[in-house]
Amino acid sequence: MSEKKNEEIYMLKIFTKNNCGQCKITKYHLKSIGIEIDEEVNVDHDEKYLEEARATGYSSMPIVLLDGKVIASGFQPDQLNKLI
Repeated sequence: MSEKKNEEIYMLKIFTKNNCGQCKITKYHLKSIGIEIDEEVNVDHDEKYLEEARATGYSSMPIVLLDGKVIASGFQPDQLNKLI
C-alpha cells in the first residue's frame, strides 16, 4: 500500500505491456514524484491480465488505477501529479 503526503493509504495498480514507451515514461514519472506502484501487471504475460485491463473500458496502455478506479490511460502527467 502506498501513502500520500497527507498520509491517506491507497492502492496504485498499473497495467503495462511489452515495448510500451508510454508505460516506461509513466513508471519513471511516478517514481520521480515519489509515488510507489503497488502492483504492476503486464498484459502480454497472461491473458487474464489483458481481460482485467479490457474490463476497465480503456485500451491505451498504461492503465493506472487508484483504489480500483482508472485515473490515467496512456501517459497523463497532469493526472499523475494529482497523487502528490
